[in-house]
Amino acid sequence: MSTKRTRLDVLRLLIRNKSFDNQEELLSDLKKEGFLIAQPTLSRDLRQLKVAKIYNKDGKYSYVLPGTSPFNHVNAIKHPKERITQSFGFISMDFSANIVVIKTLHGYANSLAAEIDEHEVPEILGSLAGDDTLLLVLREQAD
Repeated sequence: MSTKRTRLDVLRLLIRNKSFDNQEELLSDLKKEGFLIAQPTLSRDLRQLKVAKIYNKDGKYSYVLPGTSPFNHVNAIKHPKERITQSFGFISMDFSANIVVIKTLHGYANSLAAEIDEHEVPEILGSLAGDDTLLLVLREQAD
């Protein structure tokens, strides 16, 4: 049970079913599952799976897979703006030429960028996320 594909499948299951604050915890659980890997290998695996680290509702950081909502109760929110704020920590958005600057709650910019990137919107050339700020570069309109 040491193939990369199997390891990635197990890693997905672990992240889906348990909250991990750091890579050491992930490495420990992977070891229990029979995968002895180094931290740099885990970092590459997390990058390949497009795992984001978010500031969760418990006030801690945790890893999430693309498309995973940081809140379990998001569907109970009726108003779309409230849903965006609750699920992605959205605060505000401002434009400058073909750049969009999105402000989020502490720790949410990366998960929002991952969600946007996953949708592969052709008008968005790329995204860059910090801790609470996300930059989107938009395609300029041809004249």
